[in-house]
This record gives sequence, C-alpha cells and structure tokens, in this order.
Amino acid sequence: MILRIVNRGMSRELYRAMREMMDIDRKHPLGLIMHGVSEVEDGTMQVAQIWDSEEYAQRFDEELLKPALEALNAPMDAKITVFELEDLVTP
Repeated sequence: MILRIVNRGMSRELYRAMREMMDIDRKHPLGLIMHGVSEVEDGTMQVAQIWDSEEYAQRFDEELLKPALEALNAPMDAKITVFELEDLVTP
C-alpha cells in the first residue's frame, strides 16, 4: 500500500469541477482505499490518497485524471510525494 500526497496548485473551484467530472464519489477507481483533500497555506488544494499499489495510482492518473485535467485546462504538473505504508488501521 502507498500513501500519495499530491498538490497541483489547484484552486478549490477547479478541484470541485474536476471531482464532479470524474464522479469519484460514486465511481471509485480500482485500487483506491481512501481519498481526502484539504486547503493548504497558499490557498491551493492538496490531496491525500491511499492506494493498494503504485500501479493502481498510475492507472488512475492515466485513464481518469489526465483526461479530466486536459478537459478543464488544469495544471498537469504536480508535486507528488509517495510513502510505502507498513500498516493501515481502519475502523
């Protein structure tokens, strides 16, 4: 399992438009365990995701995220930090 922290420098409005376009609340990508977002100091949105593997995360990026970003003229570049998880506890 991996934890990814992603910041594309997106505004809240652009993030909401992208999320609505992908319908991630109802169409959960294969391998996604958790998706959360928060506003960081500079006013941009930062995403935290837990995936079953890096391969699932990359598949999501290519098949779902990239087309949505292109359609919205959103930033393609991102600061992405990946951590291997040794353990994950869920209720």
